Amino acid sequence: MVRRRHRERPAAEAPPAARRPWWLIALGLLAAVLIMVATLPASLAARQLERVGFTAAGYSGSVWRGRAQNFAWRGAPLGELQWRLRPWALLTGHAGGTIRLTRPDGSLSSDFSASLKGDVRLSNLQGDLDIEALSALPLGLPHGWSGRVSGRLEELEVTDGVPTSVRGAVDMDGIVAPPPRSTTIGSYHIVMPDPAAAPVAGELTAHVSDKEGPFSFDGRFTLASDRSFLLEGMLAPRGPTPPALQRSLELLGPADASGRRPLSVSGTL
Repeated sequence: MVRRRHRERPAAEAPPAARRPWWLIALGLLAAVLIMVATLPASLAARQLERVGFTAAGYSGSVWRGRAQNFAWRGAPLGELQWRLRPWALLTGHAGGTIRLTRPDGSLSSDFSASLKGDVRLSNLQGDLDIEALSALPLGLPHGWSGRVSGRLEELEVTDGVPTSVRGAVDMDGIVAPPPRSTTIGSYHIVMPDPAAAPVAGELTAHVSDKEGPFSFDGRFTLASDRSFLLEGMLAPRGPTPPALQRSLELLGPADASGRRPLSVSGTL
């Protein structure tokens, strides 16, 4: 008698292995790295700043958004510096962002972009400071002058530490010469570059005109790449002229029909 063979039941399939969510792990690692980079302390910037002469009493915040107390350049006090960097600017090989400098006698703010070679471009530069604060910087500016300087520069480009392009306007108010004369010079409006000057490679120009004061002046300031400068224009007294000042004016040369005399001053900054 033939026995029936029973069909063998197929073995139960093993349950599928659980898939690990690698993309979640990668996303978590990326988030951790971004958080670590975003919270890098501002003090990490100190070493780079010290290489170009900047120092500070202390830093707070992060590399991307921070503050430096008692900020100084080559020993000259600047004030409190605040900055905010744009990380995406690094993709173009530049560091970019905004800075603001605050002092008891005024403030200064600007957008900036700096290349790896050290070239710097400032835009929307606005400030209002005492002239004494500028003369205290190691820039070669004459000391002892007092007054106020304010204005807005649309653009300022610096290459190898030398300004190569400037566009904007500045007001200098209540200018007083250094002691012992301490003579009031007046107030002036400066436009850069001089609209009437033909562009010359390596030169910066500015049109200078008086706003009020003891002198009427209209002229041009020229700065060459070797830091030599020339200020030339027509000067005339406004109102009664003291004898000592009159003698100084006569040294400039004869006056024209309107009482103006040619003025030319040169030197090196």
